[in-house]
Amino acid sequence: MSNQAHFLNLPSHLINDILSRLPTKTIIQCKSVCKSWLSLLSESEFTNLHLQRSPPCLIINKFGCHPSELTCFGLVEYEDEPDHHGFRYVAGTTIKPPEGCIENGLSVTMVGSINGLICLTESYHKHDAVNLWNPIMRESITLPVPEGGRSYTSTVSYGFGLSSESRKYKVVRIFVELDKNTRWRLKSNCYVYTLGEETELWRRIEQAPFLYNYGTYGVFLNGNLHWLTDDQDSSELISCFNLETELFSPFPAPPELRKNFNLASLGVSGGCLRLYDNNSDDEIVIWVMKEYGIKKLWTKEFVIQKEPVHLIDPSYELVRVLKVFKDGDILLLWRDEFFLSYDCWRQILHQSGVDNDKLIKKADDQMNEDGYAEKSYPCIDVMDYVPSFLSLKNFGIQMVESTN
Repeated sequence: MSNQAHFLNLPSHLINDILSRLPTKTIIQCKSVCKSWLSLLSESEFTNLHLQRSPPCLIINKFGCHPSELTCFGLVEYEDEPDHHGFRYVAGTTIKPPEGCIENGLSVTMVGSINGLICLTESYHKHDAVNLWNPIMRESITLPVPEGGRSYTSTVSYGFGLSSESRKYKVVRIFVELDKNTRWRLKSNCYVYTLGEETELWRRIEQAPFLYNYGTYGVFLNGNLHWLTDDQDSSELISCFNLETELFSPFPAPPELRKNFNLASLGVSGGCLRLYDNNSDDEIVIWVMKEYGIKKLWTKEFVIQKEPVHLIDPSYELVRVLKVFKDGDILLLWRDEFFLSYDCWRQILHQSGVDNDKLIKKADDQMNEDGYAEKSYPCIDVMDYVPSFLSLKNFGIQMVESTN
């Protein structure tokens, strides 16, 4: 009896336990060994166990203005220990986005990532394409075209998340019509797409309160999506959408946050909701809500001085925290163009350009080895990601597309 036969004679729970501990690239190779292995690795028991053990990483999308540059995503794993941290590009995981995202020469933005599924939207006004994509499975679906086309007098914002009780994956689209002179909100509609729903259509549920900036997306945590609002008619600063009840409600903001916070953004790190405020002339303020939903528990976690790296600039930009490491360093993304590293112990902010940054350089080198021509990428999009073998076919979707 061959070694493979001996292995397959083991109880299924032991086989799943062993295979779920393998690196993602190795599991992909195992699926090509034989039909029995393919079937075993496609079962929900294995998918769920692997998802529990799958190490979190960063997924990086680098794009430029020319269609030929819209080519690749890459996975970067990080080591996070109390005395050091580091990055490692996952070889062999250079992935093209779904064809529907690039056929018109569009650049795509990652709206959210849940259990290995990523929601992608295009970033130009003429089109409104939305895809759900599992880059590990090389599967994607293109969502139906929603109502309300983009124009100068409208803004569109998306969010992607998982309802807390029914465990349904939902994409939320907020379409706001603006007065062409004042740019104030005339009306706003909310549409929801539920993955696996029989109709496979967008549902209009209610008018969305508040005004949402173009290019922002809802931040998912605890079954809710959160947006910073920009509404002159309201005193509320954060809008919360419950994915189970599909209702909006105001959400408590940090006590010192006021209107005209154009350079603030929301994010999630370490399981906590965070707000990154770059509106000050000389400092970046990071707030954290350590106990969800309680206004009094917003804490000013870090105050980072810009001056050491000369970031005082008339054209202030958004800043996002990507990772808070155990050794006291913080990885930030500035203006979607380059990374910053902040040493909390020495209170020093380090700046490096995208081309010289070690994280991107490692990905660049490997992507070139994988057969991609070296190009100049003026923008990067980065998001937390957990590799998963969750198949879109499990949701009864007929038109699942395969990507290379």
